Amino acid sequence: MSSTPVLGFYEEPARTLPVIAECDVLVVGGGPGGIGAAVSAARNGANTILVERFGSFGGTWTAGILSAIMPYPYVKGIFAEVVRAWQERGGWNEGHWGAHDGWGGGGTYDSEVAKVALDRLVVDSGVTPLFFAQAAAVIREGNRVRGVIIESKEGRQVILAKMVIDSSGDGDVSVMAGVPADKGRESDGGVQPMTMIFKMTGVDDERAVASKQADPDFAKAWQAAKARGEITVPREDVLAGRNPKPGEWNFNTTRIVGKDATKLRDVTDAMVEARRQVAEVAAFMRKNIPGFENAVVSETAPHIGVRESRRIRGDYTVSTKDIVEVTPFEDCIACGNWFIDIHSPTGEGTERVYPPEGKWYGVPYRTIRAQGVDNLLIASRCVDSSHEAHAAIRITPQVMAIGEGAGAAAALCVKLGLKSTRDLDAKLLRETLRKQGAFV
Repeated sequence: MSSTPVLGFYEEPARTLPVIAECDVLVVGGGPGGIGAAVSAARNGANTILVERFGSFGGTWTAGILSAIMPYPYVKGIFAEVVRAWQERGGWNEGHWGAHDGWGGGGTYDSEVAKVALDRLVVDSGVTPLFFAQAAAVIREGNRVRGVIIESKEGRQVILAKMVIDSSGDGDVSVMAGVPADKGRESDGGVQPMTMIFKMTGVDDERAVASKQADPDFAKAWQAAKARGEITVPREDVLAGRNPKPGEWNFNTTRIVGKDATKLRDVTDAMVEARRQVAEVAAFMRKNIPGFENAVVSETAPHIGVRESRRIRGDYTVSTKDIVEVTPFEDCIACGNWFIDIHSPTGEGTERVYPPEGKWYGVPYRTIRAQGVDNLLIASRCVDSSHEAHAAIRITPQVMAIGEGAGAAAALCVKLGLKSTRDLDAKLLRETLRKQGAFV
């Protein structure tokens, strides 16, 4: 995994930065976790600002055009509101997995519909949004983060906050604040591969569905093409789904291995390689799969999809055992039952380990409390966990549930005038989450 070489150093002149806002809760990163955190904090009475580096909320849902939601039987609360909003706008297609316990069986969504629905959710909740800005530095005073320096077209500016929530995905705010982090598997530091999601339009849906039913995940056709030397993508099958728009399908099939999402050059190389793979997969579909003969690539994600990068250390590390044996936690703030789902860090193959059917594992509050900092919480896929446990927790509905818990916790800490996130009564937090419809 490469990094940009350092050729020398330049000493930047000191300058005075303008403070553009002060708030109760500052959330950095407007992906699923950040949305859940900001909306939850605002609804609990906190003056909340949400900073997002792109021009839409949703992160991997929108900037990453993920288009598919895995089954979420034990996630309710704000995420359930999101799905309802997509349904009401005609942007939701119930998944082929089927409903589970009446709480949802996953599905596909229209990413443009998602943008509008998420705008409304955030703004109508009273959150102050800031697009096209990202964290450049952290102002840390002792064991507290006093504020965050953001950078945008207006230059470097300061937002001061009583509580800060890191929803940056890669844990950027936490690392800048000096919180220790882990990355990859223990043996070699290898992380799960990145993926560029893309869409194809002009598909004959009826014939394409029949093709997928006859050859699940188009695996037989894919392996045959590999044997002929037509495919170089290091993946064993084709992960594709039918979108709500007629004739539109999404693909989560490209696989970029050996790259680090926190390295500038690695992410650049990943984008270039991913687009090459997109063209290869699309050509395969047109040539080999009935229903795709006249289909074209209509959209590639403007940002590479990242499964795994940093994992920020909190007060508790969720272990592989916690996932598989569904350890009960008295301070549980979010639940899920997606399995350990590790896409090989080095090439073809996907490792899967399942928790017991009909049961759920939990993410405890202590996991999202940033180690050594009194007012910083984590609300994204980078919560403290083992490499294997992370592969289960990272699914977007569960990340939004974690964010909802973080937002409620931050608001309660402000409301009660607590000096540290560790002083918050977990029972009160869980009662608050239940009142707002969360499953804990």
